[in-house]
Amino acid sequence: MSYHSFLVHVDDSEQTARRLEVATRLALAFAADLEGVYAVPTREMTPFTSAMLPDAIVANRLRDSGDAQALAEIRFREAVALAGLPGAIFTAPAGPPIDAAIHHTRYADLGVFGQPRPEDEHAAFADELVHGVLMGAGRPLLLVPHFGEYPTIGQNVLIAWKETRESAIAVRDALPLLANARKVVVMSITAPGDDQVRETLSDAGIAGWLARHKIDATVRHEVAADIDVGNLLLSRAADLSSDLVVMGAYSRTRMSERVWGGVTRLMLQAMTLPVLMSH
Repeated sequence: MSYHSFLVHVDDSEQTARRLEVATRLALAFAADLEGVYAVPTREMTPFTSAMLPDAIVANRLRDSGDAQALAEIRFREAVALAGLPGAIFTAPAGPPIDAAIHHTRYADLGVFGQPRPEDEHAAFADELVHGVLMGAGRPLLLVPHFGEYPTIGQNVLIAWKETRESAIAVRDALPLLANARKVVVMSITAPGDDQVRETLSDAGIAGWLARHKIDATVRHEVAADIDVGNLLLSRAADLSSDLVVMGAYSRTRMSERVWGGVTRLMLQAMTLPVLMSH
């Protein structure tokens, strides 16, 4: 199993450069295709809005939107040229941007998106974009923090393991990275009071499954209440000098796809290293 195609989210923010650096490096390492998808809020005016505004304002908005898109494409093409990826493509799909991002991510093996930055003007859109793609595309996302430099990703991996569907999918989706890792630690997390036999079986199960994929992993079992899991993960990642966390992503309820689960929310807000999430 390998990655053959990556998608990277491109917008008008300074964070695009960080995502492009990560995405181009991964595409080069896996000899994979790369698509940059330009997705920003309110890219297009509706016919109704255009009809209500003076022609000069409409023209200015269209010009500004076009200039921003053109600049984003230039940044993308410069980054892929620097990385030596001549076949990479840039796409600025029409229509609702989140729906378009979901659609395009479905045809990639891994999407590279950014951690929403609370103080940004479009923070709400960034949060909704990540949530929508993660929950709707059926593909894993590699989320890059909005600060810091990450010279390596996937050499020292921490897997957040819980015996759930989402965790199992995340580990499967991360296999190409895990296969190339120098060190893999599985942090098996259960709630206080869970049956010890089940814990032991779960730990042995994930270790055995990884071993069958030629991945030598160390399993560490820890007990934590749900409200403490996110902080525990970040603390252990720092202790282990991990450069990637692999985890399942959770919604708070099945009825609301717009609300994150507690651990997922905390990791998105406080991540200090790249995180591969699957749902």
